[in-house]
Amino acid sequence: MKRLVFLAPTAKQVEGVASALTGKGIEEDSIHVMADDPSQLEKLHVPPATDVETTELEDDMDWGMVAGGSFGLAAGLVASSALGPVGAVVSGGAVVASSILGIGLGGWLGKLVGEDTPVHLLGKYQHALQQGCFLVMVDIPVERMSEIHKVIRHHCPQALVEIIHLHWDHQQAA
Repeated sequence: MKRLVFLAPTAKQVEGVASALTGKGIEEDSIHVMADDPSQLEKLHVPPATDVETTELEDDMDWGMVAGGSFGLAAGLVASSALGPVGAVVSGGAVVASSILGIGLGGWLGKLVGEDTPVHLLGKYQHALQQGCFLVMVDIPVERMSEIHKVIRHHCPQALVEIIHLHWDHQQAA
């Protein structure tokens, strides 16, 4: 999957692109629109971008889970060395329990941090958003990039379309 990101200067262009994309079989869940004033999106009947698209929520939560699990594992190993004479079952249980607790706490802390951290990508579009433009993000399969790019060009002829690789769709992530 790729994410196409571009600026649409007018509300009419946003509606036209969104309508044309859904007409081409792109699901509404794959279209994300941002505006400086979110109330504008309610009037347009287009899907607004969520925290997942506008913040570092997913990345920070993932890193928090990795860090928390690592610290939990280390704490469990230290605890198991102290419990060594008690038995292998109790020691193993301490390692597993502390790892799971670390993953949970790390993910929660990562979520708290990520909710307040804007996506670094959006910084370069902030000025245009403040001037009334709309930022449109469309998630599409790689094989449909050419077709969807033509639809975007038809409705927003001067848009510079940026292509972003979605990390969660990477083969090695699975």
